[in-house]
Amino acid sequence: MLDVLAISPHPDDVELCSGGLIAKMSDKGYRIGIIDLTRGELGTEGTAENRMQEAAEAAEILGVHIRENMDFGDCRLSATFDEAKKLAAVIRQHKPSLLIAPYGDGHHPDHGASRKLVDKAVFFAKLAKVETGHDAYQVKTVIYYMLHTAFDPSFVVDVTESHGRKMEAIKAYKSQMGLMLGPDGLLERIRLRDQVYGSRIGAERGEPFFCDTPLKIDDPVVFSK
Repeated sequence: MLDVLAISPHPDDVELCSGGLIAKMSDKGYRIGIIDLTRGELGTEGTAENRMQEAAEAAEILGVHIRENMDFGDCRLSATFDEAKKLAAVIRQHKPSLLIAPYGDGHHPDHGASRKLVDKAVFFAKLAKVETGHDAYQVKTVIYYMLHTAFDPSFVVDVTESHGRKMEAIKAYKSQMGLMLGPDGLLERIRLRDQVYGSRIGAERGEPFFCDTPLKIDDPVVFSK
């Protein structure tokens, strides 16, 4: 069983967008897994083999216990019944309390498809008549991380202390550094975004998340500190 399961359209998406949260949860002792939906084999830089090795290194840096790849096909990701059923089986197998999923956007076709696929798989996972070899399971909470398209976040997580590990994990993707580095590179844009959202909660670095349903808070005073 896992406490947290993060879903990534391609290797590195989850590190870029929620690596700080994952490192922070790992430091708290939670069991964490990452599921990559594709191998990113059609990306401009690197190969599928490179990215698989880099993903394993990044997972070790973040303190992730399990990392698996569904290999649904880069740029071929969809929300078919069969794909959703396979992902539902993984959800049932690991039984996460918290699922971290991509919010989705139009920057890459896999981003929008991954949101639909995850939502469908979460629904399938709780249906007893969808047979996967595992008992039906309902995820308690699903939160969505920001890819390229901005949204009004439901909450922002202070990742100041874990931000260094996030950057280290991203840099594990050496094959992607041609796209990452430079003043206009993705790495600098992520740094600036984390700084902006951190400033909104009075922190140095922050990661934004969206939630479809209200989050349960037992003690608003503790929550506000």
